[in-house]
Amino acid sequence: MTTLSDIDIENCMKKGELVKNGSPKQLGPACYELRMGHVYYDLTEGDKPIDASKIGTILIKPGHRVVLITLEELSVPINVIARISSKGSLFSIGLSPVSTYADPGFSGNIGIVTHNLSDKFIELPIGESIAKVDFSVLSSKAKEPYRGQHGFQTKIWPIKHQLQKTYEDLKGDPRVESEDAESYKIIPKATVNALRKLAQRQRRIDWAILAALFLNALVLTAVTGKFVEISTAIWTNLISTAVVAAFVWLRDKE
Repeated sequence: MTTLSDIDIENCMKKGELVKNGSPKQLGPACYELRMGHVYYDLTEGDKPIDASKIGTILIKPGHRVVLITLEELSVPINVIARISSKGSLFSIGLSPVSTYADPGFSGNIGIVTHNLSDKFIELPIGESIAKVDFSVLSSKAKEPYRGQHGFQTKIWPIKHQLQKTYEDLKGDPRVESEDAESYKIIPKATVNALRKLAQRQRRIDWAILAALFLNALVLTAVTGKFVEISTAIWTNLISTAVVAAFVWLRDKE
């Protein structure tokens, strides 16, 4: 298997092969640097394409998964395989690494799925270099070259929603703990500790409020002498509060 050099790639580009809509300025020693196009998908919010041509930039929100559609199209011969990897400069600002490939026979724009792991909004200008592609010649032509379309060509990104499950779908699974416990696993430990401290503080406040109400009722009883009426009101309020608290506790345990 032979990897094509920049000279080989440029010669193919001149013949309309390998990279379409490309620029010689994007060539590396043994690769081509793919640029950001004007279309992307925010998979965290949906699977429909977003056209950013009027704004001029792609916006990737913190924690969001996106598909970046390249400006260039690839046209891969049936005796070549193209390997795509995202640029290291994007890792440093919080985008997850990407490694994928285009089969022999593939033709079209490349969709690069990545995830914003940072707590910052990431804005990519249209035309920004986002990935490198290199081309290797196979020992022979592929018997079954690529046939089909990917998400960009079909106007919807193909997400296997049937593989995605909510907590409600899996809450009876022995591998799944309570919703709070599972939530704590995916957020920073410092945040978990802060949330637990807040919950403990809230419980103390609730008990203090109940104690204050009880003491106030005792004082009011002593002052007015209406023991039966006030006692009945106190116990009614305490019982209703206990019922509500038990309902909330049972709901959270499900």
